Amino acid sequence: MARREQLASLLRRAGGTTAILAARARLRLPVLSILTYHHVCDPGSGYLFDPDVADVAPAQFRRQMELVKRHFTAIGVDELLAGLDGARLPPNPCLVTFDDGYRSNLDVALPVLRDLGLRAVFFIATSFVTERRLYWWDRIAYLVATSTRGTLELTYPRPMTVALGDRAAARAALVAVIKDEHGLDLERYLTGVADAAGVPWTREVERRLADELIMTWDEVRQLRDAGMDIESHSRGHRVLQTLDDEGLRDELDGARADLAREMGRPARVIAYPVGRTIAPYPKVRAAVAAAGYRCGLTNASGVVPLWKRKQLDHLDVGRVALDRSMSDDMFLAQLAIPQLGYQRQ
Repeated sequence: MARREQLASLLRRAGGTTAILAARARLRLPVLSILTYHHVCDPGSGYLFDPDVADVAPAQFRRQMELVKRHFTAIGVDELLAGLDGARLPPNPCLVTFDDGYRSNLDVALPVLRDLGLRAVFFIATSFVTERRLYWWDRIAYLVATSTRGTLELTYPRPMTVALGDRAAARAALVAVIKDEHGLDLERYLTGVADAAGVPWTREVERRLADELIMTWDEVRQLRDAGMDIESHSRGHRVLQTLDDEGLRDELDGARADLAREMGRPARVIAYPVGRTIAPYPKVRAAVAAAGYRCGLTNASGVVPLWKRKQLDHLDVGRVALDRSMSDDMFLAQLAIPQLGYQRQ
């Protein structure tokens, strides 16, 4: 990664990055950049939630959006769908996206977007907004951060001992169960983690924490009323590949129904929870199509080659992975030269 950062810096100083993007804009090359954000936050040492989801700090986000304003044309969902269907997009089209529904999207990101005249799409995991539940990865992070025990002893879904000496590793091990376990009873598992951690957990505690982090529907509507697109990030942020048919319908159809009720229209696009490609999973792809989605976004990192429209699966479209440790030079370089980008599947 250090070598790629060095190359990105050299490209900037030599004017290479700007030249590439200028040439691409002038020639109207069919390349679409879709940026993935989650939580706009700079977590400190005492942060109790998942720091890995804070993929951009506030000042860093403004700098990145200034680069988007300078070198790209921000588009919305209408243009995305038209472009996938063959319409000619504006020079260097860029779709700015946010997953989950963090309050920082409204409090921090929206003022920057408004100030710069940029558009964005916000993918909402609907049940957390409605029920005021904490995202399961933040719930795990909170339990790990506040536990005073040295290890966690779990019995479900299988016996498991998790050492808390390395809190980041513990978070990763606990989250991996949710991401990979088929047919997991999520609430049973999370209750077991709280019990093992010795951390009191009630609906009142959860609601208070959720209100700190997650938008309400009124706040999501403020984004819509500011000209932003609101789309689906499923209902409960379950990894679709781990669900049975009933679970898939609840996550996919349920989220569209929630958004139709709260936003006045059903979703047309879904950003997949955890972002794994659905290409190897025909059952999942069929369920997404049956639910009525016209486009599905993964976290497989890279720009979208619109010159390959005929081969491009509209339900398996990649985005550009971002990280708080990324320099501004690297941010721009990976959009100009995708091979330099951070690879994430």
